[in-house]
Amino acid sequence: MIVRRARWRLTLGFTAVQLLTYAMFAIAVYMYVTSTFDFDGTEDSGPPQTAEAGFATLQSALLLAFIGLLVVAPVSSWVLAGVAMRPVAATLEAQRRFVDDASHELRTPLTAIQAQLELALLRPRSAEEYRQACETALDATHALAAIAADLIASSEGIHAKRGDQSVELAGAVGRAVALLPDPTRVEIEVVSRPMVAISDAAAQRALVNVLVNACRYSDPASLVSVRVSSRGHWGLVDVVDRGVGMSADEARHAFDRFWQADPSRSAEGSGLGLSIVRDICASVGGKVSISSNPGAGTTVGMSLPLSRSSHDARRTVDMTAHPV
Repeated sequence: MIVRRARWRLTLGFTAVQLLTYAMFAIAVYMYVTSTFDFDGTEDSGPPQTAEAGFATLQSALLLAFIGLLVVAPVSSWVLAGVAMRPVAATLEAQRRFVDDASHELRTPLTAIQAQLELALLRPRSAEEYRQACETALDATHALAAIAADLIASSEGIHAKRGDQSVELAGAVGRAVALLPDPTRVEIEVVSRPMVAISDAAAQRALVNVLVNACRYSDPASLVSVRVSSRGHWGLVDVVDRGVGMSADEARHAFDRFWQADPSRSAEGSGLGLSIVRDICASVGGKVSISSNPGAGTTVGMSLPLSRSSHDARRTVDMTAHPV
């Protein structure tokens, strides 16, 4: 709405400028012609009637051109205003996306901090229990700071090059699970411990969004399974829930921003989680997929490229096993 109003104002301004500029140009041309050619009846000045007819023709031509400009100027001004507003619209869209993503991303660690503090104050506890609650809240605070820094870097267009950062995928999964309101609902199977080319903060952001969705849309008494493995040049994470599931058509829209399968449950989420996961995976050259069946649960698979250190270690192993 703001962009549209600004475009209309620019259109009116551009139209007025074009019409005023042409009017000044037409008046200047007419005055120049009439003042330059002095038809005083001398021998080489030509008949006065012919001069008056020429002036009238010039006046009519300038007036018709002005009338045509009245039609053309608003259209051209609308186009020019649209071109001028593109950077502004892009900036506003980036700002809106940042606010949406920030409010969505910061919710989970804040909930974890609140839950730990409320749990610690619920009844008198031992010094060790208080210490454990404080450590968990502190870990969530660190995650909160990392998420904020990552969001700011993304909003400013600062992206780490692929391979510049790496994290052990199994460790990132464990830290992401600790940020959930109820970590006991998640069971983790570690087949291998690949190092993947992504920052710890970005990995946790993606994992937390997938895990929150899995817990939100499945029975509170059921477990969510996470499997960490590797294949080829990829580190793999599969998150399996036993929840309500989705149809094939719903699964195709699962990564669209603000889309939700069931509008009646819109209060439970914002529809941003999986779109953020897709963007994070794509930023490092990874992929995310979803498979689901109504009433049978959902599986979300993340594929992240191995880090350079993993590739170097693999080449060393291959050379040791097969010496030249």
